[in-house]
Amino acid sequence: MLGIICGGGDYPRLIAQTCYAKNIDFCLVFLDGFCDVRNWPDVKTVSAGFGQIGKIVDFFHKNGVKEVVFAGNVRRPDFSKLSLDKKGMAWLLKLGKHALSGDDELLRAVAELLTQEGFEVKAGTDYLEDIFVKEGTFSERKLSPQEERDVQAGLKAARDLGAQDKGQAVIVCNEKIIATEDINGTDNLITRSAKLRKAKIGGVLVKVSKPQQDGRLDLPTIGINTIENLHKNGFAGVAVECNKCIVLNKKAVIDKINEYGMFFISVKSSPLKVFIIAGEASGDYLGGRLMQDISDVSGNNAEFFGIGGDNMVQAGLRKLYSTQDLSIIGIWEVLGKIFHVKKMINETVKNILQYQPNVIVTIDSSGFTHRVAKKLKKLGCRIPIVHYVAPPVWAWRKWRAKTMHNFIDKLMTLFPFEPELFNKYKLNTVFVGHPIATDSDFEKPDETYLRNFQSSHKLDNCKIITLLPGSRGSEVEKHMPILEEFTRLMSSKYKDIKFIIPTIPGLQNSISKITAHWEVQPIIVTSKAQKILAYYSSCLAIAASGTVTLELARVGLPTVIIYKTSRITYHIVKFLIHVSHVGLINILAGKTIVPELLQEDCTAENIFKYAQELIDTNADKTQKKYFKNILKTLVAPKQTAAIEVIKSSNFKKF
Repeated sequence: MLGIICGGGDYPRLIAQTCYAKNIDFCLVFLDGFCDVRNWPDVKTVSAGFGQIGKIVDFFHKNGVKEVVFAGNVRRPDFSKLSLDKKGMAWLLKLGKHALSGDDELLRAVAELLTQEGFEVKAGTDYLEDIFVKEGTFSERKLSPQEERDVQAGLKAARDLGAQDKGQAVIVCNEKIIATEDINGTDNLITRSAKLRKAKIGGVLVKVSKPQQDGRLDLPTIGINTIENLHKNGFAGVAVECNKCIVLNKKAVIDKINEYGMFFISVKSSPLKVFIIAGEASGDYLGGRLMQDISDVSGNNAEFFGIGGDNMVQAGLRKLYSTQDLSIIGIWEVLGKIFHVKKMINETVKNILQYQPNVIVTIDSSGFTHRVAKKLKKLGCRIPIVHYVAPPVWAWRKWRAKTMHNFIDKLMTLFPFEPELFNKYKLNTVFVGHPIATDSDFEKPDETYLRNFQSSHKLDNCKIITLLPGSRGSEVEKHMPILEEFTRLMSSKYKDIKFIIPTIPGLQNSISKITAHWEVQPIIVTSKAQKILAYYSSCLAIAASGTVTLELARVGLPTVIIYKTSRITYHIVKFLIHVSHVGLINILAGKTIVPELLQEDCTAENIFKYAQELIDTNADKTQKKYFKNILKTLVAPKQTAAIEVIKSSNFKKF
C-alpha cells in the first residue's frame, strides 16, 4: 500500500491517477490549507494539519502502508503556531535545529522520522512516466542571443541560490537577476519580478534543482499555471534543468508555450567536479561511501579525481595516486620518506589547480592533506576545502584546533562531541555521523553464506579468531611477529582453533610471505564481504588500534586492542597525548571496555591471557552490551556528509 501525502497543485492527482491505472493500492493524506484533491471514490483518505503526526502515522499503519511519497506544493509552517498532537510534539523535539534549517534539511529530517516509523519514503516520480524533459528546445520559437545569455546567467544564479537552500528559481532580464525565489514560491516570484522589471516585456524564468536536493521529497515543478502566469506578466520564456524538473501535463504545457509565442528550453547541468584525497584504508572506506552518496544526491552528476584505494576506484575515482603511497605513520617513519611525500604534495597541488574542481575533499591523514590545503591557500586558491574526519585534538596536540580555519573551509566530524571543539575557533564544523554505525554491509549475513564461507575454508566446528595487524606496512611489520607467537600459544591450548587475517589487496602478498612459515597457517581474505563473514564466524578479534575496532563493535565481536610502533614515535606521542585510552570504543565510553595492550605490554603472552579470559568466561558480554549503545551515538541523518560537501561546493565565502 502506498501512502500519498498531498500538498497543492496537480502533482498528487497525477500520482493517484497513475496508481488507479496500474492497480496500485493507495491512500491519501490531505494537508490542511494546501490540498484541493478531495474526490476519490473507494480510496481511504484523511485530512490532517502539519502538527497532527500521530493522526497521519496511525492512518498509514491502519491501512497497511509500506511506502510513502510527498507530492504537491506546501509552505513551511510556523512551528510556534502549530497545533501539535502527542507524536507531533515528540517529532518537533527530535527535529531540533533541523526545524530552523533550510527546507531540504527539514524535509530530510522528516523523512528520517518516517523511516523510523517503519515506512519507506519513495520519490513520486517513481510512479510516473515521462515526467521530466530531456536536454533541448521544446518550443517552436528559438532563443535570441540575448535570451541565451540570460539563461546562462540564470542557471548560475539559480544554482547558487539552491546551494543556500533558499529557492530553486530566478528571473533574469538583460543578464541581470531581477528577483529570486523565496518561501512564497514561483508564482509569487513571477508577479514580483514583473513589477521590478524596467522593461514592460521580456525576461526569462530559470528553474533548477538544488545541488543537495533529495528527489524523493522535493523537485522543481512547472505546470500550466506557471506558463499562464509568465504570459500574463509579459515574460519571454522558461529554462529548466533537464531530467531534474517535473513538467506536469507536458504536452499541454508545450502547446500553451507555442500558443503564446514563448520559448521552452531544457539545459543539461555541468557535473559537480570533486577532487578527493584519502591517505589510508579507513579513509578509502569513508571516501568510497561518501562518493557513492554524492553521486546519489547529485543524480549521478558528479565526477571524482584524486587519491584513493579500491573502494574509491569502484565508486568512480580517476586515480592520481593510491592510498598505499601515503600509508605511513609515525614521526620516524615519515622522516624516512620526507622527499617522497613532498614530491606527492607538489604533484597533488599541481593537479588540483589544473583540474579546477568545484570542491576539494581531504579525508583524515592530516600530515599529508593539511600540507596540501595550506599550500593551496598560500597560492591563492579559492576552491572550497572540506576536511572529513577531525584530527583528534581531544587526544593530543590541542593547538591544531586554533589554526585549522586558516586553510580548511569546513570540517566534517565522525563523533558528536567534536564540533564544539572547533566551532569556537571560527571553523565551520558539522557532525555527519560515522558510516560504520549505519553501513548495512555490516549486518549479519544470511546463514547460507556463513555456512558456505566456513565450509570452503574448513572452519566447521572450530574456534575462529580474526587477526587484524593494521592497514599500513609499518604496522604489519611490528605486529605480525607478535601475532605469530600468539597463534602458537593459542594452538597449544585449543586444538580446534583457526585464524583469519582480513587485509587490503595491497598487503596480501606481504602478509602471505610473512605467514608462509607459521606453524598454524592463517586464512587470508581481502574483500569486504569476506572480512564481514570472517567477523561473524569468529569468537574473538585481535586488532591494531584504529577504525577497524568500530567495525568489530558494529558486528558485536569481542576484541583485544594491540599497538606497537617505533620507540621514538611512542615516546614523543606519550609525552603529547592527554587521553587515558587509544581505542575508539574506550574513548567514546570514557572507560576501559576493550583491553588495550600497547608498546611494551603488546606481547604474545599478554594477548594470550586476555584471549583466554574472553573465550573461557562471560567477560565478552560486557563488551557487547556497550558496543550497541556507543554506536547509537554515531548516527546522523542519511547522506549528511554528501549534502555538506555539495553545499560547500557553492560557497560564496571568498
